[in-house]
Amino acid sequence: GTGTRSLNDEALAPLIDRAFKRKPVAVALQINSPGGSAVQSSLIAARIRRLGDEKRVPVLAFVEDVAASGGYWLASAADEIWCDPGSMLG
Repeated sequence: GTGTRSLNDEALAPLIDRAFKRKPVAVALQINSPGGSAVQSSLIAARIRRLGDEKRVPVLAFVEDVAASGGYWLASAADEIWCDPGSMLG
């Protein structure tokens, strides 16, 4: 999104880094987003993909209601995307 409730790479970096530091079996992304900033989506997705590759940890995206635009961009950083047949993706 945009505005005060928007997500950005700077704010999420510590959370994402911490998720990969715990030597996880996998990292799960819970996504329910109609989109947001293309630049921030790109930066966040690149961080997730880079850490997944570096740590050799699979990344799984779980879509709730919607993963559109920037939300789908984040989901595409995962190795697998799981969603309900009624979820909106794209």
